[in-house]
Amino acid sequence: MHGSASSCSILLPAAFALYAMVGCAPASAASTASPPSLVQAFHAAEASLRRIPGDDIESDFRPVWTAVADLDGDGRAEVVYFYTSTYTGGSFAQSNVIAVMTALAADDPRGKENPKSLSRVEAEDFAAIRASGYGDDAGEQIPGAVHSIRIEGDRIIVAFKVVAGASTCDVMDYKHVCPPDGDYVWTLRWTPGKLTRVD
Repeated sequence: MHGSASSCSILLPAAFALYAMVGCAPASAASTASPPSLVQAFHAAEASLRRIPGDDIESDFRPVWTAVADLDGDGRAEVVYFYTSTYTGGSFAQSNVIAVMTALAADDPRGKENPKSLSRVEAEDFAAIRASGYGDDAGEQIPGAVHSIRIEGDRIIVAFKVVAGASTCDVMDYKHVCPPDGDYVWTLRWTPGKLTRVD
């Protein structure tokens, strides 16, 4: 689903059974570099998620929504994505995250493995990140079932529903503690290194 040069949106299935991608044209007409395609953005998100170690509680970290947008109007595209996981239950919240990626700079530490590491998997993971050209910059946990995400200029607008005890909520005393039940809309603004709620 495509939007205008300044906004885009997509509805998400409640069970996240369907992978979806959406593109937003950069807000700035004078782009200093070609933005990634939707497929490239999706693969960048996948490459980054490979670095999250899975275990018997949470694994299979995967993007379910991906967009390309110039959030700060500087002519360089950011990748925005939403990811979740397979979760069997535990004393922490299931990943349910909106994340922003920025283009890697030359010799960017986000694309460099530990030179002393002998892990072939680690080397392959970082090679995939470098090949994608993007690295994670900021993220925000969403404590409910996401229904829609849209980008309007420099704002990321997330609509979601909270149900008591949802696995995506914080855990206190071994129980998932959520905001009051109901429908929510969060507006997030990205600045380098941070996603901030502005509503």
